[in-house]
Amino acid sequence: MKVLKHHGTRQPNLVRGSKPAAVRPVTVCSACSRPTQPALLRQNGTMPVVRRSGVSSTSSASASSAFGQPLAPTNPLRPRSFSGPHIHGAVARRGNKIVISAVLAGVEGATDVRTMLGSEMKGEPNLVTGQLENGFRYVILPNKLPPKRFEAHLEVHVGSVDELPNEQGIAHLVEHVTFLGSKRRENLLGTGARANAYTDFHHTVFHVHAPVTNGVTGSPMLPQVLEALEEIAFRPEFLATRIEKERKAVMAEAQMMNTIEYRVDCQLLQYLHYENNLGCRFPIGKMDQVKAWPHDAVKAYWSRWYFPANATLYVVGDLDRDIEATRALIRSVFGRLQPATMSAEEAAACSAASKAAADGHQPPHTLPAPASMVAALSKGNGNGTAAAVAPEVAPDPAAAAAALLLKARHPIRPPVRHHWGMGPLAPAERPAPVSTFQHPLLQNFMLSVFCKVPITPMTTMAHLRQLLMIRTILSVFQFRVTKRYVAADPPFIGIELDISDSGREGATVSTLSVTSEPNDWQGAVRVAVEEVRRLQRYGLTKGELERYSSAILRDSAQLAEQANKVPSLDTLNFVMESLACGHTVMGHREAHEAMCAVAATVTLEEINSLARSLLTFASDYGSEGEALAEAAAAPPGAYVAPGPTRATSIVACLPAWVDANGASISVSSGGADASARGAAGHMGAGGHIDPDTVDLDQLAAQAAQVDAVEVPEGAFTYAVTADMIAGALADRAYEVEPPLDVDCPDFLMSEEEVSALVAERNPHYVPLAEPGTSGDAFPEPGPNGIVQRRLSNGMRLNYRVTDNEPRAALLRMIAPGGSCMDKLGAAPDGYGAVTVGMRTLSEAGAVGKWDREQVMVYCVSNLINCAMEADEENLCVDFHFAVGDGSMERTFQLAHLLLEQPRWEEAAADRAKTAFASASRSVSKSLDRATADRIMSVMMGGPEVRRFREPSPEEIDALTLEGMRNTVMGLLHAGALEINVVGDFDAQELERLVATYLGTVAPRPPTAVTPIIEYPVVWQDPTLERRHSSWHLHDSDERAAAYVAGPAPPRWGPFGSGDPIGPYPHGEVVPPPVVVPGAANSAEARQAATDARRRHPLFSSAILMLLTEVINSRLFTTVRDSLGLTYDVSFQFTMFDRVRLGWFSVLVTSHPDKIYDALDASVAVLRDMAVSPVNRRELARARTTLITRHESDMKDNAYWLGLLTHLQNEHVPWKVPECLRDLRAMYEAITVDDLYHAYSFLQLSDQQLFTCVGTSGKSAPPPPEGRVLGGVLADDEGEGVMLGQGGEGAQGQGGQLPNPMALFTAMLAAAQAMNPTVKAAVQQGQSSAGQQQQAGSSGSGSGPAQK
Repeated sequence: MKVLKHHGTRQPNLVRGSKPAAVRPVTVCSACSRPTQPALLRQNGTMPVVRRSGVSSTSSASASSAFGQPLAPTNPLRPRSFSGPHIHGAVARRGNKIVISAVLAGVEGATDVRTMLGSEMKGEPNLVTGQLENGFRYVILPNKLPPKRFEAHLEVHVGSVDELPNEQGIAHLVEHVTFLGSKRRENLLGTGARANAYTDFHHTVFHVHAPVTNGVTGSPMLPQVLEALEEIAFRPEFLATRIEKERKAVMAEAQMMNTIEYRVDCQLLQYLHYENNLGCRFPIGKMDQVKAWPHDAVKAYWSRWYFPANATLYVVGDLDRDIEATRALIRSVFGRLQPATMSAEEAAACSAASKAAADGHQPPHTLPAPASMVAALSKGNGNGTAAAVAPEVAPDPAAAAAALLLKARHPIRPPVRHHWGMGPLAPAERPAPVSTFQHPLLQNFMLSVFCKVPITPMTTMAHLRQLLMIRTILSVFQFRVTKRYVAADPPFIGIELDISDSGREGATVSTLSVTSEPNDWQGAVRVAVEEVRRLQRYGLTKGELERYSSAILRDSAQLAEQANKVPSLDTLNFVMESLACGHTVMGHREAHEAMCAVAATVTLEEINSLARSLLTFASDYGSEGEALAEAAAAPPGAYVAPGPTRATSIVACLPAWVDANGASISVSSGGADASARGAAGHMGAGGHIDPDTVDLDQLAAQAAQVDAVEVPEGAFTYAVTADMIAGALADRAYEVEPPLDVDCPDFLMSEEEVSALVAERNPHYVPLAEPGTSGDAFPEPGPNGIVQRRLSNGMRLNYRVTDNEPRAALLRMIAPGGSCMDKLGAAPDGYGAVTVGMRTLSEAGAVGKWDREQVMVYCVSNLINCAMEADEENLCVDFHFAVGDGSMERTFQLAHLLLEQPRWEEAAADRAKTAFASASRSVSKSLDRATADRIMSVMMGGPEVRRFREPSPEEIDALTLEGMRNTVMGLLHAGALEINVVGDFDAQELERLVATYLGTVAPRPPTAVTPIIEYPVVWQDPTLERRHSSWHLHDSDERAAAYVAGPAPPRWGPFGSGDPIGPYPHGEVVPPPVVVPGAANSAEARQAATDARRRHPLFSSAILMLLTEVINSRLFTTVRDSLGLTYDVSFQFTMFDRVRLGWFSVLVTSHPDKIYDALDASVAVLRDMAVSPVNRRELARARTTLITRHESDMKDNAYWLGLLTHLQNEHVPWKVPECLRDLRAMYEAITVDDLYHAYSFLQLSDQQLFTCVGTSGKSAPPPPEGRVLGGVLADDEGEGVMLGQGGEGAQGQGGQLPNPMALFTAMLAAAQAMNPTVKAAVQQGQSSAGQQQQAGSSGSGSGPAQK
């Protein structure tokens, strides 16, 4: 369960579930995010995801918009100062994706532009909305992806902004109690369904992802899911034990999320929304209040806000019944709830409490109750559920009607007022002040300039036209900023512009974000202001308008082909946010037609007028009065609504210290760097923090805490002030000139060049067998439609045609290499040459005779996106590209030149080295990363461990351009490359293009091919003191994280063997046999089936994945749910494809006072499996989870790309096409005995495990008195009490394990109060060692849904 991240998840207006165009140029950033690939067939996070980021320069926001007519009226609090349609946020980036509003309408009978632009938009015809008599709303939308599954989300329109000052955090606690206290929710476990919940500012959402049919009973799942959601929201038990358990969980959650990233987000939000409760009512709440609420207060809050008219149900998916039947089911489940009421006295009391708060709080919204309903309503309990006892005396109808009020949803969500950055200035209004937040954990200078304006619901074609222009403006801005970035030694790390709607905040927010090294801040601000002014003053060029309009229309055409290809979850989130913003949405194909219609009406003058209006908030800071006067005197059309905008808040997040040169400095503090509001990478349930650290009244005290943290050696105070930053933003000396256009090549290679190349090198396909042997060069497709080919220059090709993403495809070029090929030590071609070298190649972004700017424009125009990265094992180049109109051929031309004629530039090398050095310095500011780094160095030891860690600043500095070029190009040669392609393309056309452009890459002589060397890594055997270590980071806030780790079997080869492997030795790969439990199978048959399973190439990967699921379920059930020691604990295996080793790790976070107990409990859970057997239900649940995930991911091209990778890699010989065929069968065949076979390879004794505890705060907490490393607490008599000590039997680790429940009882007692009962409990556990219980042991039963 999570509190939603509190950074701005602002939503653009978007065609339902549309995917953004892949038009990001080759080089802007190579530090790629990772794809969602299965750990089963490749290492987690080893390949760069092919980014779907578009041409816009926008930052964080998710894609969403509206269907149908809005259920709430337009916000009357939103002023309008200019006539005409209001401009609102249209484009945003979700992670690495650019999303665009395409809220479209068909036009019937439009005879001219004015008529067309005034046309109302038609809603999605398949979307159904409705409202029951009790006020309960519902939304239904059939969606075929993923097949035979659906989403059901219940949104309750109450969040943290609805809390009174003494209720901060109670909405989140109510969410925990209602969700985890539901028996019907528990019954969903094991059915193939997944359930969770989250709380945000404006709503609380309970969501279920389920199959159409119950995997256990075979009955329909939709009725069961709706019954569970109805019980969760409207019939919770509120048991005292559950309230106390979830009170602890909320407090642990707050502690876990107290990171520097979240502190930055909170600072940004409280200044952005300084005038309302969005800036101070964070969903996690205040822990002193969470501790203190009596049970009645928690239930009273639920009763006040959880009622039918304040909830909306969303059902989206591949439903097993028609719309009318679904409506009838909703009516039968939720229609039995009575309308919610409150008495006039209760309403008056709520109003009085809100007024007393004096902070803009709004009480529950009420309406007069119809007289016809009074008799029935008087029997309710106030929130729609039946009262326990009916009134003994019937009330007088007239008096009852006057005294009874009907509860309703607030007409405006969230119910807050904003200060808008538009319209005339108020008397004596001054420019928005610059607010600063300074902290030792911050590494970079980060500036955010905000402007808030009202959201305008998307309802007409004129709105769409404005959206098209906004997207074009932001795209041009990003391109121009990127041009400035390629200069040698650019003064900034990132500059981004974002304009997007936010239903959770009830506003459209424009943001200019600037990030730089501390000593470069003035240059970075200058570049940002200059480029905003250039666009505001001079607008776009004709070429830019034509180029980006064409790209957007091609994107629209591609989206039109992707109808019914958007997952239900994305579609539902899109619908929910759309309703919050009041937008109307159409389907993809109709949308494209409308987009073409409005695009033809856009002129250069109009789009430049729009830029002139929207960008004033950043281009003319400090001159707001002059900007308004200029607009008033300008000719008609020079400015458009909303007129000149102005900044409403400005926030600078600054490091506390720098070195003598003004550069960032490593600090012994916990946390990590954050770059902007909405920075990605928050752990799990992002956005949780004790609000005491972000209270506006505590800012001065927080700044003073910097002095309490130990000052690093050689550090100087970072003395940049708010006045200095304001002066830089307002500096009128930044003169700008009109922009110059860039020549865009149509093709990178001429027909003559291509023909000559083909004639010279004669590319052709050869048999897949070894060169010189006979065979078919064009074998038939294999399992799952996988086609394999081999080129004459040695390249190998795997491809699969899918319709997952119509008119689009993914291409991956991958070569063995990575950091395992690096030389060790600091040298021109030393450690880091591969990873930093690939970043250098990406930063350069130039090929052949074409410079970076031209390549960028080429990619934008042809919807091509490229990402390059190296990891421990591989070098990888990924492309996402459009299919059609020559884009696929243009993509292969770029791939050819990247391999044959890459440009290596010193400026690019400098940028790459700077980026890696900055990342290296940031490790010391991250509690989790620094703790992991320490345990890795102890566990693996020796110089070879460097291959699994980032290069040091000294190693980076020693690298040279020539050294990196020679290393990278020595690996990126034809004989080593494997080509993988997935998408909607013609197979013959693909094979022709691969042969023409990749088959003509010159092969290297055999002697020049760098051999692939697999370096051995020796597991260390340090002393117990080093094996179980702890360390402390100085910080103003307390956090703690602990790692448990140890060796694990490799992914491929005979299970448990780390020896080099050759080709699969058992002949043809056959599907694993399934042994039915309880069937009359002979011992010989069972053993034969077991041997066949364990010989299968997939066995190692599949068994480790299943073991991961089982252990994670037990960790959650015990450490989080039963013991309340943490909110977040996770187990994982790190697996490789070529490197013949792996390791397991557990990460648990907690408060420093509890971290040792949480660590010991985690270790005990791992050891507990030896005496608390895994039952079939646990295995079935894990199996269902993995199969469901696999089948859902089969609709994702990126997932398929990961499955194809290495199918022809000679260094991964056991990965063959049959692995993909047998994946489900292997999951189904694995038995409990197989799990214990894998478990027996984990080394879990104190002498074999590695642990490291990291804490942060002003001072290091002492370890528990008398604690022996490895899990021993001392009782009050000084005798040791062993917690979870490993035993013989399954693991051969010395000594029998005690009974796990007695063990945990002892641990809890020892953690709370050292007393004699601990010793007795443990003695009792030891006396019953070996008596394995089938029920009651930790995690052996049905655990709760992962929250």
